Amino acid sequence: MLQLEGLLLMDPNQSAMHWFWRMFQPRKLTDPNEIRSAYPVNSEGQRYFDRIAAFWESAGALVKNGLLNEQLFFDRFLVKPYWEALKPVILLDREEQHEQLVGENFEWLAVREQKWRKTRPVKA
Repeated sequence: MLQLEGLLLMDPNQSAMHWFWRMFQPRKLTDPNEIRSAYPVNSEGQRYFDRIAAFWESAGALVKNGLLNEQLFFDRFLVKPYWEALKPVILLDREEQHEQLVGENFEWLAVREQKWRKTRPVKA
């Protein structure tokens, strides 16, 4: 868990997270073609997009296979904003590549988080 956190806080992942929260997320783009147009292939934004998706895909594989404690993971990380923002392009990639496994662990992680959060009381 600490190694995963360390990876997230080191460059280039840290730069990708900064880009996500300061550049990508505020734009609230939901159409995959608009996202691709705004962040074309080989652009810095597209590289950050891919890096973020790969991070959550790897984290999902670790949690799904019991290598990271699910309770601890969801107590520390928030997956939903990343999945909701990147989902349109990931789903289009699946369709275009005819490969349903693209982003499967990332999506699994987002679904599990949603279920986990329903079991947690919200404290004011």
